[in-house]
Amino acid sequence: MCYEAIIFDLDNTLLNFDLCERQAILGALEDCAVSLDLNGVSETIFLEVFETYNSKYWIQRETFSPNELIEMSYRSTFAHLDIQTDKISNLSQSFWHIFNHSAVMEPDVNEVLTVLARNYRLAVITNGFVSAQLPRMQAAGIDHFFDEIVVSEAIGFAKPSPEIFHHALSRLNLTPAEVIYVGDSLKHDYTGATQVKMDFCYYNRKNQNLPQEAKPKFMISELLKLLELVN
Repeated sequence: MCYEAIIFDLDNTLLNFDLCERQAILGALEDCAVSLDLNGVSETIFLEVFETYNSKYWIQRETFSPNELIEMSYRSTFAHLDIQTDKISNLSQSFWHIFNHSAVMEPDVNEVLTVLARNYRLAVITNGFVSAQLPRMQAAGIDHFFDEIVVSEAIGFAKPSPEIFHHALSRLNLTPAEVIYVGDSLKHDYTGATQVKMDFCYYNRKNQNLPQEAKPKFMISELLKLLELVN
């Protein structure tokens, strides 16, 4: 295996998106003095309802701004749980401030990137907003490891579209055979990498059973194992 570069997904591969999002959801409530206890709602229930609506609205991210998406998620969650508030706009602003400065990383990220950067060019392909993804990488202190950071919003294509992978390869001036892609999503990462004939390493962070049709070239359950594969 003679790879010239390793391209990573960002969320739930390098940064723990789930924890970053939950910190922001609950942190915004605290910032805006919205009490779940006074409304008889547990954090677990609130998070479940919020994340359900947020996933639904996220699909419309090309239509709405980041603030609008989060406002919609809070508004629908409060309506669903019968919580009264006039602070929706403040909550959205607080959410993005917290989220954009969240730096919860997956285990061993710094060590893995430090070692890999000695021998490989590194890059990131991520779906999301430029205003969120770049500050989060900076907050985590990992942005300096990467030659290229390709964000879907900036180029108008999102994973698993082949266009975003071809764009990254063009920026790196490399062919698919010279690159391995590492990600946690079979739907977005595996499908996209496979379409452009790029080797794929599945970061199976939750040790889930693979569907029969999924056949990634490599599979790891912890990022440190990547060092054994490519070094």
